[in-house]
Amino acid sequence: MHLLSPRSALQTIAATALLCTLSACHPRLATLDDFAHTYVSLEVQLGERDRDSLDFYTGSNPAIEKIRHSPQSFADLHQSALVLRSMFSDLSTRSPDDSARKAFLLTQLDALILRTEELQGTTHTFDQESQTYFNVTAPADTDALARRVARAQLAKLLNNPKDLPAAYATFESQFIVPTDRVPAVMQAALQQCRAITLQHVTLPANEHVDLELTGHKPWAAFSHYLGDAHSTIQLNMDYPYTLDALLTLACHEGYPGHHVFNTLRDRSLTQHYEEFTVQPTFSPQSFISEAAATYAPTLALTPEDRLHIERDVLAPLANLNHPNLELALQIEPLIQSLHTAEPSIARDYLDGTLEFVRAADALTRETLMLHPEPTLLYLNEFRTYMLAYTLGLDHMTTCIESGPTTPETRWQRYQSLMTTPVISLPTPTR
Repeated sequence: MHLLSPRSALQTIAATALLCTLSACHPRLATLDDFAHTYVSLEVQLGERDRDSLDFYTGSNPAIEKIRHSPQSFADLHQSALVLRSMFSDLSTRSPDDSARKAFLLTQLDALILRTEELQGTTHTFDQESQTYFNVTAPADTDALARRVARAQLAKLLNNPKDLPAAYATFESQFIVPTDRVPAVMQAALQQCRAITLQHVTLPANEHVDLELTGHKPWAAFSHYLGDAHSTIQLNMDYPYTLDALLTLACHEGYPGHHVFNTLRDRSLTQHYEEFTVQPTFSPQSFISEAAATYAPTLALTPEDRLHIERDVLAPLANLNHPNLELALQIEPLIQSLHTAEPSIARDYLDGTLEFVRAADALTRETLMLHPEPTLLYLNEFRTYMLAYTLGLDHMTTCIESGPTTPETRWQRYQSLMTTPVISLPTPTR
């Protein structure tokens, strides 16, 4: 039997009182909606305490708006989440839909419990984190041979240099957009991706995206969903951007990535399920959202589309006129295929078996990152979230492209994913 310490007992009493307050003092939390409301309040409070923990909250519940101005401590949030989970696990359900909803909320609560533990200083292994936060465990690296083949192909395309990472960086530099032209190029890229998306997806008439320039962030870009089909995309101007990178970001952050994903989920789910008014960063829900956005450029852009947009639309705006765009579009997919090295390197680095310098060397050797330090600093802050961009892409590709596919069926599967509550994605076959 587990005995609570005096402080834990007081925390439990306080947490139970909070749950009573948030559920309008029901004798017990009697419905899924009661639990969902209380869960949302805890996620919003955590976001007030730790901004990294919350992607967005778009609800307008007065009770939650009131409590967010005096959020609980990490310790009290942790205890409240434990109490809520214990009460929630005993709730009986009456339909398969209710059972699926309960399962979703339980996985989200488990992630919240782990996050509040870690914010109080408790450490977990990389695999423990990823399993609880994202319902995934990165497999052992079995792709070393495929990466060697890809690097050999890259060496041939880059004229067999002795220093392949430096040669790739030099080649890529000719496509870097001058800083003063980045906003115009990014806006044009968003317009192009939006036009392609609208051929397949119906969006609300009032949907729109604002572009905001920022700096001193651990990421290149971030899409903030504000509700009512409105997003603000922040672009970190501390980074250099190639034509291809800006087009990829426009798809990932905007169309058909985060902005479209969040807009369609908002329209289809939040009116029925309060839990979708909030998206915690470290959660199965967020993993699926990020994986979908990472897959979005593959969905929206054929190689021919990329060449046309970059050569005929973006390059003139950037005042770049290079004959090697065709070569660049042969090289970039090979570079992307090297991402399979990142999970194992990240795991060893975060678990303490690979220190900073050797982790940087491994990233340079395996993925051709000439300057991997920003990636490692990102790992320091967001840890296993990196799996959404790597393993998440593999999972999403399996989800969308398994079985017979056409361009239209891929769009249909993607849209279905955006408008349906989903807990996890199918495991890719390697």
